[in-house]
Amino acid sequence: MKTFRTFKTIGLTTVMIILMSCRTEDGQDGAIGPQGPQGPQGVQGISGVDGADGTNGEDGNANVIASGWVDVTFSPITSNTIITWIIDERITQEVLDDAIFLVYTRKSTIPNNITSIPFTDAFLSISYYYALDSSVNQLQVLGVSLDGSSPRIDFLDQIRFVIVPANMDSSSLANLTYDEVVSQFGLNLGK
Repeated sequence: MKTFRTFKTIGLTTVMIILMSCRTEDGQDGAIGPQGPQGPQGVQGISGVDGADGTNGEDGNANVIASGWVDVTFSPITSNTIITWIIDERITQEVLDDAIFLVYTRKSTIPNNITSIPFTDAFLSISYYYALDSSVNQLQVLGVSLDGSSPRIDFLDQIRFVIVPANMDSSSLANLTYDEVVSQFGLNLGK
């Protein structure tokens, strides 16, 4: 029995020491230890499914050149011919050699009545033509009377040109209306 009591005393003492050392009060934290070594690379996941291709965009007009509407004044050069001109550095020999050049005209007071040049107005008895002179970067517009009379110089007062490079699909442009050219190349209508 004495042995049992001794074990009992030792056991109780040990339990008391353990309970007393596990108090809720905490001391100061120690310094953070050094970083451990990098772990091995994980296994590569399976690839996802490719998405569907997007729809093709509309063809652009990156190489199409369009002037704004330029105010012009016609002047007589003979008794039956009038002329006006626009000087623009984009009118070059390269344009004459390798591009389609389209010219449009209108009266500023009737901005939606746009006509391509060349054209003939039988009522006013006048035909309009244009010529390009790359040596001076010039577009000339001529009005020639059909009956020999003096043409009106105030009939048209605005001109716009569009230059379409030959490498674009420009084979049928000569017969397009102004609105069709604007639509096909996404041009600003110009005010």
